[in-house]
Amino acid sequence: MLILITRLFQVQVIEHKKYEKTLVDQVEATYSIMGNRGKILDFRGKPLAYNSNLYTVAIDPRRVYKFETAMNALEEIDKNHIKIGYRALKKKLPSLSESKYKIIAKNVEEDKKEEIEKLIKEKYKLKHNEIFFQKKGNREYYRKEIFSYLVGITGFTKKSKDSKTGIFGVERKYEKYLRARTITKKDIFTRSRFMRLPTASDELEISANGKNIYLTIDYFLQYILNEEVKKQFDNTRAEMGLGLIMDPNTGRILATSIFNKSPQKNLKNQIIQSQYEPGSTFKPLIVAAGMEEGLISPNDTFDVGDGKIVRHRHTIRESSRHTKGILSTEEVLKKSSNVGMVLISDKFSNETFEKYLEKFGLEDRTKVDLPGELKPYMQHYNKWDGLKKNTMAFGQGIAITPIQLATAFSSVINGGVLYQPYVVDRIAGDDGVVIRRNTPQKVRRVISPKISQEMRSMLEHVVADGTGKNAAIDGYRIGGKTGTAQISSKGGYLRGEYLASFIGFFPANNPQYLMLFMFLKPQADIYYKKFGGSVAAPVFKEVAKRIIKYNDILPGDVEYLGDSEMEFPENSSNEPLVEMPDLSGKSAREVLKILGKLGIEVKISGTGLVDSQWPKKGTALEKINKVKIHLK
Repeated sequence: MLILITRLFQVQVIEHKKYEKTLVDQVEATYSIMGNRGKILDFRGKPLAYNSNLYTVAIDPRRVYKFETAMNALEEIDKNHIKIGYRALKKKLPSLSESKYKIIAKNVEEDKKEEIEKLIKEKYKLKHNEIFFQKKGNREYYRKEIFSYLVGITGFTKKSKDSKTGIFGVERKYEKYLRARTITKKDIFTRSRFMRLPTASDELEISANGKNIYLTIDYFLQYILNEEVKKQFDNTRAEMGLGLIMDPNTGRILATSIFNKSPQKNLKNQIIQSQYEPGSTFKPLIVAAGMEEGLISPNDTFDVGDGKIVRHRHTIRESSRHTKGILSTEEVLKKSSNVGMVLISDKFSNETFEKYLEKFGLEDRTKVDLPGELKPYMQHYNKWDGLKKNTMAFGQGIAITPIQLATAFSSVINGGVLYQPYVVDRIAGDDGVVIRRNTPQKVRRVISPKISQEMRSMLEHVVADGTGKNAAIDGYRIGGKTGTAQISSKGGYLRGEYLASFIGFFPANNPQYLMLFMFLKPQADIYYKKFGGSVAAPVFKEVAKRIIKYNDILPGDVEYLGDSEMEFPENSSNEPLVEMPDLSGKSAREVLKILGKLGIEVKISGTGLVDSQWPKKGTALEKINKVKIHLK
């Protein structure tokens, strides 16, 4: 008994740690699980950034050598799944019996990995990492050439030498949500390894995967925008083409597009990281500010004389020789009068003018949820020269980013509220549970709803019968403003080189889409073919037409377009219609005029003029309550 007690004391007390370690080595398994980086998807769930995993298959020779079951599993893997050189491995195993790690296959794809994993767990019931996998994650991007400046990329940094991290775009901004985690888990088994002890517990019970980011981007709108911007970018041989679609009522960015003539050495999102003199697209902001301050009204008139004006010994001219005489405020916008804007700016004090630059968000970043947004540079009004206010009124002498322009313009037409733009809608786990959702952030009220309504009306006339005619769509209410800004350089402005732009919205009475287009240095044989009305406005029209068709948007308040006094007879004898008339070649407005009084619902698809109709011509209308027409 004395000897037994002495031995027990030696084992349990003196050599306790030694035997405890031996026991742990025999029954406890500690292993790491590396998760996947979160996906980046568009609003509808289309993956734009995702993972393509390859695996290294490895074994623990100490354990495999001892268990016939593991050897049988290896033999079947070699025979039916992937070649691992089973016979050679079997001969070599005795010499590796003290080793813990041996690679048997590399670059195994996900589907093969799942097959093997199912085999070893279900058929051979290997539960202690006798055969295990090491993941090598590859980040894949859908249409990288189109989305890289927005979605971003991953790479190695000084702080992250062992694993890739987000270094641009959404990948960088939302790195803390996207990044995968490596978690350690422990299990305790019986010595035979085939039974997990009921007292065993996981050390960590959390998902190793990163969260998924859902953008506000609508892939279908993105596809339309890319195609139309690229088409005009190529046609005009421009140095840069840019497009942006926003919801003006929330700040949600629905699509962005950038094309450059020369590949950029470094990734750059020109929508938030490049500044441009906006030209005439800036004029509505100053007109809205003047109306809000009570300095001007829509019916005020301005004498622009013969199209030139002198301020501080500097002559400012109209871009068109035909812009002369007396113009109302609305006509200043319709004709895009530089001189008219100078006269409007004269009514502002420098202090008031700068106050509205600040209210429109032009003296600070928009705080869009993308990294690297350029901070604007703006001098205090006390440092302005005498000409500064006059030239800024028509968009010269002030440089802003496209996102600033789109955000400020949205407040002009959405009822007067400035919203913070954003590109991420929500963040969710693999189970679909949303852990964060971005909602519209109201920054401030800039102008009153009444002034905003008046601005929408005036900008609608710019498209109906002003410089923006090339953006008009028959049957639909469109508003907007053209812009043609000279390109500045160190020695002044480049002769004959312009930034051609157009910013517009629809439906004009209740804007749902705001779109901005910019083309840098478009080329043309005739100089006015380089202007915003010729280069950018037609792109708005084509994109809007496709959005209308894609979303099946019906014409709204079509009475506005064209001659409002024009009447279309119900039929040649002015008697009530009893049969379906021939509608071919008519506009949507004409169709609604003809059938509207009958209380018949009209479903319209497409844009343009009627190409087909149902019911056919001559069908009795007595029991018809719905008519379908297709425009082309």
